[in-house]
Parts: sequence; structure tokens; C-alpha cells
Amino acid sequence: MPLKFSVLILWIQLAWQSTQQLEQSPRFLSIQEGENFTAYCNSTSTFTSFQWYRQKPGEGPVHLMTLSRRGEIKKQKSLVAQFGEAREDSSLFIIATQAEDAAIYTCAGAQCSHGTWTPVPKPYCRLRHTAAESPTPLPGPSSHIS
Repeated sequence: MPLKFSVLILWIQLAWQSTQQLEQSPRFLSIQEGENFTAYCNSTSTFTSFQWYRQKPGEGPVHLMTLSRRGEIKKQKSLVAQFGEAREDSSLFIIATQAEDAAIYTCAGAQCSHGTWTPVPKPYCRLRHTAAESPTPLPGPSSHIS
């Protein structure tokens, strides 16, 4: 019988100006093992890159992927991440979730500029994380039988 477990989506707001922010949805989702899962990260501004992180219960966050080209798609085992064509959004898709996928999934974005008038371009990134809610450790996958 499939195990029921939860995936907590941590909404991260990255802001260096009040008009630039990221919103992630859904914020919390309970799904059955074997179901697919998609998280969305949207902004009103363009970003040079999006990053996705996973934090399992009792552990620190782990970097999953960085997307840096518009329309880019990256795959890693059962994970697929995509950078939107307009560079304002990203999505993370988990195919056929397993109990070990129970975690907090977080997106982050960066706006970087590269100097074009200097002999060696110097990357410049402005990024400040402001968590909308504290990460709450999830209990391990539950053994509720549906």
C-alpha cells in the first residue's frame, strides 16, 4: 500500500528592492507515493539564474540545481527543473515521488551583471534572502495507510 507523506514548500522571498520578489507555490502539499509533484517559483522581475534546494528532516539544505539560461531544462534522477523563457519563473517537477522525497523544497534567484567595459569581466550579483516563514522540520514519512 502506498505511504502518504507531505512535501513542505518553503516560500522564499528574495528582495533587494521592494518590487523584486519571488513567490513559490504551492506552500504545502500532501501527496501519495508515486504521484508527480510540481513546485513553481514566480517573480515580477527577471533573474539571471534560479537555484533549487532540498532540506530533509533534521538536515541542512542541499543544492539540487542551478538554471542559468532562459528555457533551460535540467534533469537529475527523478527531478526535472526548468527556467522560464522570460527569466521570471522556474519550476521543479518530481516524477513518481517516493517517501524519501519528503522534504522542504526552496527556490532562490539571483540577478547578476557582468562588466562589459573592463578587460576581465567582474561578476556582480545582488542577492539577499528573506524567509517568509521559518523552515519547520518535517517528521519522517508517515506510515498512514490510505
